[in-house]
Amino acid sequence: MKGNRLLISVAATVAALGVMASSHADANYPSNPIKFIVGAPAGGVPDVVARVVGQKMAEALGQSVVVENKTGAGAIIATESAAKARPDGYTLLVADSSPFTINPTLYKRLPYDGIGSFEPIAFLGAAQLFLAAGPSLKADSVQGLIAEAKAQPGKLTYGTIGIGSLHHVMFEEMGRVAGINMLHVPFREQPSGPAAAGQVEMLLAGKPSIEGLVQAGKLRLLGIASDTRMKELPEVPTLAESGVPEYAFTADIGLYAPKGTPSAITAKLAAAAQEALKHPEVRQRLTDLGIIPDGRVLDDYASYMKDEITKFSRIVKAAGLAGLQ
Repeated sequence: MKGNRLLISVAATVAALGVMASSHADANYPSNPIKFIVGAPAGGVPDVVARVVGQKMAEALGQSVVVENKTGAGAIIATESAAKARPDGYTLLVADSSPFTINPTLYKRLPYDGIGSFEPIAFLGAAQLFLAAGPSLKADSVQGLIAEAKAQPGKLTYGTIGIGSLHHVMFEEMGRVAGINMLHVPFREQPSGPAAAGQVEMLLAGKPSIEGLVQAGKLRLLGIASDTRMKELPEVPTLAESGVPEYAFTADIGLYAPKGTPSAITAKLAAAAQEALKHPEVRQRLTDLGIIPDGRVLDDYASYMKDEITKFSRIVKAAGLAGLQ
């Protein structure tokens, strides 16, 4: 009995010391550089948002923010890596919503538990997405594209960064709504280069990924997937007004911490993200790139994500993609 009491006493002491150490660590956070794992290639929308916002967050937190791109498998590689990181606030995920809104319905098995593997920190921004055509597409409008796709079912190709990506699901939904069948060609990197080279007819992408190619005349903007036209590009129609009714999407870029990250740390990260997104320079930079700054954090962001998960689960099922992988 004395031995058991001694073991219990030792265990209680160790637990108390652990709580004290954790509290001490929270008070000093961050004392090391912070890593943002980004589930998209360099130059993609999540990457650009991570770097623009991360730089200002670093100033607020007093530590550098390092971006590490982990691409492939519909952002599963990056998401798994972040989910399995120590929940100490030093390894975070920046990604669009697809790892949580699409993948749990699309895949039969995942190496992470959807949003349950993370603490939502901040909704950084909603990127407006454009339907862009390469030189191999004859059509010069969305209506023309639809007519061409109907005349050649399954022939027109579109590129994405992978099966199950937001762009893949958006194209499948476009096909369903418009009554057309197109061929998906997944790439590990951004498909803007292949589209410009004529390897695929079209892609959906944010402004940062395609702006240079559009200016060079190698890609053409056919439409925008948002529910309203972009102020800076008023001549580009929405897809909803171009033959794809009730079609509106943005790429919602968020910051997430592994599940179990102490609340004191998530609160500091959320405050730093909000401060960064209020900065005029950051807001202007994001706006110029076609990204609408947001700033919802913690419980407000988690509530938004819950609704998005429900919405995209219906879309994935309607597209016939549920449980295919």
